[in-house]
Amino acid sequence: MYAVYPPRSLIQSATNVKLGRREDRSLMTGVHTVADVFCVGCNERLGWYYHKAADHGQKYKESKFLLEREKLIKENAWVLDDASRA
Repeated sequence: MYAVYPPRSLIQSATNVKLGRREDRSLMTGVHTVADVFCVGCNERLGWYYHKAADHGQKYKESKFLLEREKLIKENAWVLDDASRA
């Protein structure tokens, strides 16, 4: 059985967002300290922010946002890398 997840992007920074409460969450890649990320305008949940990863192999996620691409609006010159969409 396979689960289908929406395309997501791991990014360094985000604007017009606010963080929810920090909590330990058991994810597919291990236990992480995360906070949900919400739009400041409509308060919709966009993804989460990685505060801390317990597993050494997951440390690259720390201090980054994991946001669902379908909920993002492009209003400047940044480009999404097609290779990262796979």
